[in-house]
Amino acid sequence: MELDAAMRTQVRDGRHTWGRWWRAPILILGASVLSAGCGSDDGGTQAVAKLDACAVLTAQDVGAVLGANAVETEAGQHGDGDFWASSCRYQVVGADAMLAASLMLRPHHSAAGAAQAYADYDNDLATQLGEGARLSPVAGLGEKAGWQAFGTAIGQLTVFQGPYQLIITASETADRDQLDNGRALAQRALARLPSQ
Repeated sequence: MELDAAMRTQVRDGRHTWGRWWRAPILILGASVLSAGCGSDDGGTQAVAKLDACAVLTAQDVGAVLGANAVETEAGQHGDGDFWASSCRYQVVGADAMLAASLMLRPHHSAAGAAQAYADYDNDLATQLGEGARLSPVAGLGEKAGWQAFGTAIGQLTVFQGPYQLIITASETADRDQLDNGRALAQRALARLPSQ
């Protein structure tokens, strides 16, 4: 993957920065969010309550999972009406290593439900980024979930629950890998989603 080689070169040459590292999942998600809003709609979708990602996944959640104090570094509300996305990024303060987490939250717009939304998203990833970008299923989380490892220090957990799609990134810690930390954050976020 081109991103992997570019990041290795940046790290080796000392040009790798936090801002560039953490933007990659958001860029990949951005393309998916835009394409998902343009897909076919079965006509049965209902308005979905607009949520604030920073209220769904809090700094306290991130700190508890990553083992240090976390501060919100960037929050955003994008779009309006039925086509919106909310994002929140956190950085851990005072950690020996660079630790961070993020949540992107949006409605998935599939009248057929979470399983179909997952399949559509997975197919969009493969179409836009190649077959290697497909999700690896993750059991026991939301209605349907998948992990995407990009072969770098960046990976993302995508969870479909009710009408919502959550995309979570989390740093690896000494005792847990990215997926385990993402799963712990997802469980906290899922508990704050409105019941449908």
